[in-house]
Amino acid sequence: GKIVACLILIPVCAWLGRKRSMLFFLTCGILSNFLAMPDVKINENWTLEYVACLLGNIAITAAFAQIYLYTSELAPTSHRGMIMSLSSSSARVGSFMGTYISLLYDITDRRVPLAVNAGA
Repeated sequence: GKIVACLILIPVCAWLGRKRSMLFFLTCGILSNFLAMPDVKINENWTLEYVACLLGNIAITAAFAQIYLYTSELAPTSHRGMIMSLSSSSARVGSFMGTYISLLYDITDRRVPLAVNAGA
């Protein structure tokens, strides 16, 4: 997923610009989580949840790869180090939360973790 996300990121960023491509990838990630909620079988091996989660993973990986470029351009030089460390810390907190949110699959309906990830 990471290689595909980086290969998609460069042309989309050149086509839409950095701000719009960031919004595009984050919106695709949110919509793919909502798209994964209905129970639809595509064939005996593939479900809509599986395909939507794959596409969402690629979109969120592309947004994550771009966030450091975009954040460093927004920050003034005197505050850039603090803002970049805050951005990195927020990313780590999100990655820790992801493992605990996935435990909700065992306790609740499978749509609850998808909705939490889409809203977070």
